[in-house]
Amino acid sequence: MGWRRRRAPLRLRSRWLPGYWLRHPLLSLVVLLLGAVVFVLLGIDSAHRAHRLDAYGVRAAATVLEVHDLQRDSYVVAAFTTADGHHVVTQVSDYYWRPRPRVGDAATVLYDPADPAGIVRDVRIGDDSVMAWLGVGLGVALGLGGGVFLWRTWSMWRENAEDWRSGRHFA
Repeated sequence: MGWRRRRAPLRLRSRWLPGYWLRHPLLSLVVLLLGAVVFVLLGIDSAHRAHRLDAYGVRAAATVLEVHDLQRDSYVVAAFTTADGHHVVTQVSDYYWRPRPRVGDAATVLYDPADPAGIVRDVRIGDDSVMAWLGVGLGVALGLGGGVFLWRTWSMWRENAEDWRSGRHFA
């Protein structure tokens, strides 16, 4: 038999090093679940706001004070008087932009009497609950689809993390 140098036994790396836990499927599961929960909570909040406006919303005549055209985050600042006589100046992000609003334009807004400065939209926008429930569905699909994927590939990701820990990793 030929002479061969014996390898020293490999010393395992700590499980607390980033190389291990970044490869571990448990981190992916936590990030996936947090992302899904955020999508679902944002969708539920949006659906609640849309429901409040549809069920309890009050119409008011508003005047556009400022126009902020920021592409996706465009909004107008509008002033209106509530049914009980309070003067409200608020940002309206749910505003119809065709034609482009100008300072001094008159618009009809729908506001929530419980929170007139916080929940306001232009009546020309219409019902917004479909998009809200679409966000909830997206969060549920993300959680379920990612969960099934992780369940089916859990052993592969776990082996990858353990291979890195022992020094037999490929990357």
